[in-house]
Amino acid sequence: MLVFYLNAISNDDGKRTFEYCYVTYRRQMFFAARSVLHNDTDSEDAVHNAFVGIAKHIDVLRSADENVVRCYCIKAAKNAALNIARKNSHTDSTLSIEDMYDVADERSFEELIGKSDYEAVLDAIRNMDDVYRDVLYFRYVTDMPVKKIAQVLGRKESTVKQQLVRGKKILISALSEEVMTANGK
Repeated sequence: MLVFYLNAISNDDGKRTFEYCYVTYRRQMFFAARSVLHNDTDSEDAVHNAFVGIAKHIDVLRSADENVVRCYCIKAAKNAALNIARKNSHTDSTLSIEDMYDVADERSFEELIGKSDYEAVLDAIRNMDDVYRDVLYFRYVTDMPVKKIAQVLGRKESTVKQQLVRGKKILISALSEEVMTANGK
């Protein structure tokens, strides 16, 4: 299976990075997916989907430190598992804008993000201003704690928290626009 993924990557540095991710984190990714899906077959599918996404965006990981790579891989598997769980549930996961803005705590926000397509969330984060993009990327893609984000970016924790609150509102708005566009509204 590794050969399949490596064929999708054009440069040698990317291939080495991907191979490292595959060998080092595939079991952890499987367990993360299994914790969501409670099913080995679907969990394997989620890990496969995560690796396809990682192969497409391997340049993001080439210069990242090991902790960021680990968090990225595990979060990718978890999000892929959530996408499969959503598809398997056969329920309408579309929320209104009003419902999205009522999301009060971190856990609820993460569940909302989990209901969106992982690539759509990444694209929405990439299109944001640097201030919000950086904090949201570190928090929700790499699963980095607020204290560590503040250290990495050289900002106060209170500043990072405020940027997360504002960035979440922008992200929710961007994702809701995408849902409306996808639904033809």
